Amino acid sequence: MKYEGKNVYSSGEIADLLGFDDYHRVSNYLSKIGAKNVTKKGNTRYYSEKTKETVITYFKALGHKGSGESKKDQLIEELRTQLRTAQQENVANLAKQKEEYDSRLANQKNSYERIISAKDDDISNLKDTVSNLRKQQDVANEQIKQLTTVTKQAQSLNLADKSPEQIKMLKGDAETSNERSNSENEPHNQQISESEKPRQSWWQRHFGKK
Repeated sequence: MKYEGKNVYSSGEIADLLGFDDYHRVSNYLSKIGAKNVTKKGNTRYYSEKTKETVITYFKALGHKGSGESKKDQLIEELRTQLRTAQQENVANLAKQKEEYDSRLANQKNSYERIISAKDDDISNLKDTVSNLRKQQDVANEQIKQLTTVTKQAQSLNLADKSPEQIKMLKGDAETSNERSNSENEPHNQQISESEKPRQSWWQRHFGKK
């Protein structure tokens, strides 16, 4: 890529020149030495020709130090790659778990709202039932009141239709009935009195005081 008439290189392009599959080795080294990019396009940083040569020189010299250090660096890079992959998977799993949790929470909320709504309906229906029963009770009380009034009026009219002689005869019949009842009860009362007297023994009847 050209920038102000000069060639500039990204960490990926430098890694390709070195034959690296993972450009992070280059970007990590650039961060380590504090290399400053010349320009930036999106998230990609571009470095000067001089910085590119510095990186290539470093990794070529590193490759000449021996197979032991090369294998060590390779192992470190592999571990870093595995770590980044694991982190990405963990982030994806956490996002999925959060989505499932949010879904369950929304379902529970909807369920609670339906239960509360149903209870509100039940309470409203009970209030209506109580109100209707009270109205029915008021109607029944009013009917009883009217029936009592009509009964009293009928009794008054019945007495008003009778002559004074008839009323007197009714009273006389009632008094005669009471006297007859009292006279019928007198012998019965005497029998009860006789039966309540204590009986005397044979000795008391013949030798008792006279």
